[in-house]
Amino acid sequence: MKFLVANWKMNGDVEFAESFFEKINSIKTENQIVVCPPFPLLHKFENFSHSLGAQNCSDRKNGAFTGEVSPLLLKDLGCKYVIIGHSERRRIFKESNELIFEKYKTLTELGINPIICVGETEESRPQWRDILSIQLSKFKDDENLPKAIIAYEPVWSIGSGKTPTTSEIHEVLSFIKQTTNSKCPTLYGGSVNIKNISDILQIPSVDGVLIGGASLRIEEFSEMIRCEV
Repeated sequence: MKFLVANWKMNGDVEFAESFFEKINSIKTENQIVVCPPFPLLHKFENFSHSLGAQNCSDRKNGAFTGEVSPLLLKDLGCKYVIIGHSERRRIFKESNELIFEKYKTLTELGINPIICVGETEESRPQWRDILSIQLSKFKDDENLPKAIIAYEPVWSIGSGKTPTTSEIHEVLSFIKQTTNSKCPTLYGGSVNIKNISDILQIPSVDGVLIGGASLRIEEFSEMIRCEV
């Protein structure tokens, strides 16, 4: 069983969500499919046959935090997974490792599975071990880590069409498994598409993929779900 996590980012509309639901809902697979649409479209996935996720959440359950989204409400909407620490949240919104860990603690307390994103920039690529060690330092010994998923997304690969070699992906994910004592699944994310998904999923250390742009192409994503490894 492999994880296929679809991150729509800030894309899609009601019509697209309805078309996506109609096409994907009927597909049978032994893989774990997780779809993460924007917050306003989550309600369109009621009675979804696969799993529903969100792209982010607050580290607080409720309170006077204007504009934030409570993980309690996400749970009420049926979200079983929430992406935290995505590189766009780290870079654009300046989210720190400390804040990401607080979100993780709140999610695991509520029984929601965090998908923790880690990865290095192009500039820090030679120091990727140091970067990932820092990003994983608070999580690696936590008792709730088996409830989480770790997704490696090299920042330089996201949306660029550039991907590491299969041996490079295996090296990094093996490092993550070693660092965390293989307590949770490890995914690869970064320009995953129908052309490379089979090769990526055959890498021994890869338990699944985090899919961005390709998940917005409904026919292509359907083929990816049906991909046999």
